Amino acid sequence: MPALTSFRPAQVHYRLQSTRPAQIRLCRAERGLKSMVKGFFKPITPSSTPYTKDRSFSCDGHFVIEVPTGKALIHIERGKEYHSVNKEVTVQENQTTKVDVSLVRWINMCEKGWYSADMHCHFGVNDLHVLRQTALADDINFEPVLTVWNHQENIWNQQSKSLGYIWPAWPEGPRIYADSTHLITLQNEEIERIGGEPFESVGALLMFGLTRPVTVPPKMVKYPCDAVLARSAKKTSPGCVIDTDKPIWGENVVGMALGLFDSVQVCHNHYHRETTLPIGWGMAGADLEQEHKDWGKNELFHRTNLTYYRFLNCGFKLAVTGGTAMGVMPAPLGYCRTYAKIEGRLTEANYLKAIHAGRTFATSGPMLILTANGLDSGATIRYTTGKSEPIQIKAELHSIQPLSSLELVQNGKIVRQINLDDKPLSSLLEHSIELKLRPSRSGWVVARSIFTSPDGCLRQAHTSPVYITVDDKPTASKQDAEYMIGWIDRLIKVSEKPGRYPSGEEREKAQAVFREAQQIYRDIATTAVELWEKEKSGGK
Repeated sequence: MPALTSFRPAQVHYRLQSTRPAQIRLCRAERGLKSMVKGFFKPITPSSTPYTKDRSFSCDGHFVIEVPTGKALIHIERGKEYHSVNKEVTVQENQTTKVDVSLVRWINMCEKGWYSADMHCHFGVNDLHVLRQTALADDINFEPVLTVWNHQENIWNQQSKSLGYIWPAWPEGPRIYADSTHLITLQNEEIERIGGEPFESVGALLMFGLTRPVTVPPKMVKYPCDAVLARSAKKTSPGCVIDTDKPIWGENVVGMALGLFDSVQVCHNHYHRETTLPIGWGMAGADLEQEHKDWGKNELFHRTNLTYYRFLNCGFKLAVTGGTAMGVMPAPLGYCRTYAKIEGRLTEANYLKAIHAGRTFATSGPMLILTANGLDSGATIRYTTGKSEPIQIKAELHSIQPLSSLELVQNGKIVRQINLDDKPLSSLLEHSIELKLRPSRSGWVVARSIFTSPDGCLRQAHTSPVYITVDDKPTASKQDAEYMIGWIDRLIKVSEKPGRYPSGEEREKAQAVFREAQQIYRDIATTAVELWEKEKSGGK
């Protein structure tokens, strides 16, 4: 393999016809050269922004880049709603090759009332130009940047031109429009305490739309527990959204019971373009399963969905979201993203209201919209046994990539499925699935579409639920509540480990919060037996 110095550079000039940014990813076509020259192809245009973790960069509509002579393959994209372009060019020594590229939109979700977001962004925190550019380049309508993260105390204060622990705002304020349909917000925070054996992580608490920051515990300190911090956020910022980047962090079971989480990322930051990170870092493990699950390399995918479904079966209302953790993970902004149907114009308040209402879907690719009796996801349908008409469930799917299936899931079970493996994909796949539902107990319905990533692991688009109340009775599952009770038993056991908390008093306070949540699950289990199990067994 030749050394880098053996390449004779040439200049390739790509001129985009549109003045709006595009996200551009460049690699050589020859085998083995991609890894060898990783980080080598950087634009020399000052306004372009490289992201070497993804081997990509964003630009303001044009760029100049130096590459070795010969053939180069350029991939150009702008988020999910445009067709990407792959273009091979041949570059001669000491010559400039000019290329014009136009990106064609295949769907316009804003026209349908749906606006995209990446609910996990660590990139470009201190650079307003970068934030504006990436929002436009990746076509992220709502970009809530996590400007406070863990022990990130030194934050650039644009007004004082100094570093300090402040609640950040630019001269234009903490909410900045790149244009009328692309909004960046700054007053968002993540407190992440992860690592260790299964169930040992506290969690990743993502908080959006705060009016003041939540005090971050000292490094690696497990106290106070996430529920205490979330309660503080809800008290000082009543309109905020509290999200977790995965449902299977150790203490999530507590915050869910106490009603502190608004949303859960089911398309999360372990899903990258070509690879998938495995389960780990102290996430809740498999030892609470009542039967062995042969999930193999897709354990994280299945456990993400199953744990989310268990929370729904306990009666909690949780919207789905998606995010990439760009800045940390090797994925571009919005590879996993949220779509929310907002009322009125795009504002921070309206977007967060849509998440609170559950009018969302998360996706790593296709567009998927669920309705019930014409109402959007997040709605509650009341059904009376023997009197109500069947509930009309419909899911609409739009995609420009091959998919494996389109499914409707009720209370954790697939109730309708269409195989899409044999569907030809010329340029656009549009499909719908419908179900006339006569539910026998309260619960929920979601739609999801599954496909396979380049590493053979599963990806999805997944809607928030439509909730169904049968005969005015609450949703409750004895089996799933007991799973959560066992989960908290594990948390209490972990809390007894020496050094977990600085003092016995702090351990007792944390355990008191755990037991408060555990009692809620016991009540859910009791309700499930009284309202549903007895009816199923004829009242005995």
